[in-house]
Amino acid sequence: MNKLFKCLAFLFWIAILFVFIKYQLYINGVAKITGFLEAYPKYSTLLFLIIASFRIFTFIPCTVFIVSAGILFDPLKAFVLVAIANLLSEILLFLFVKATIGMGYQEKIINKYPKIYSLIQNNNVKILALGVSSPVVPSDIVCFFSTLTGMSFTKYILTIFVADTPVILLYTFLGISMKYSLYVFIATFIVVILMSYINYRRWNRSVNF
Repeated sequence: MNKLFKCLAFLFWIAILFVFIKYQLYINGVAKITGFLEAYPKYSTLLFLIIASFRIFTFIPCTVFIVSAGILFDPLKAFVLVAIANLLSEILLFLFVKATIGMGYQEKIINKYPKIYSLIQNNNVKILALGVSSPVVPSDIVCFFSTLTGMSFTKYILTIFVADTPVILLYTFLGISMKYSLYVFIATFIVVILMSYINYRRWNRSVNF
């Protein structure tokens, strides 16, 4: 039964990749995804939720969907959709890891990256919060390791929600500003860069072995 589930999960992942490759959503991500959703205005909200929620299987950064939502929807709707989709995405990652990664494979990962595993295990909330709030850190990898360390589902979700919400709000505003004012866009972009730099420095200090 476990092997059957893993096979189905693999086929599902391949199907999602096929859709993204077919519609060339990997090329110029924001423009392509925005254009794809604009082609189906009646279903754009539902399609956005589906595509953004399954982004962990496509390796597309959350930032792409945040900016696209800011362009497509009104501010409140964009923020709510991105927050829900991002939370669903990380929940799917948590459940996928728990359901498919066996103890044998988990031990191999721990043995291969002992320092990273130990660091996250000893500072799981802090590392997860910094990982998901920094655009320059691969947040899905941090979430993956956090799941492997045995972090509880409740702590995992609450940490992501609290740490990621301000970032989503800022990036949503960045996407919205593209439609109205070049000056507002530039100012927001500078804030994003400064915030990314600060988070990156904090991340480096946290992972300095």
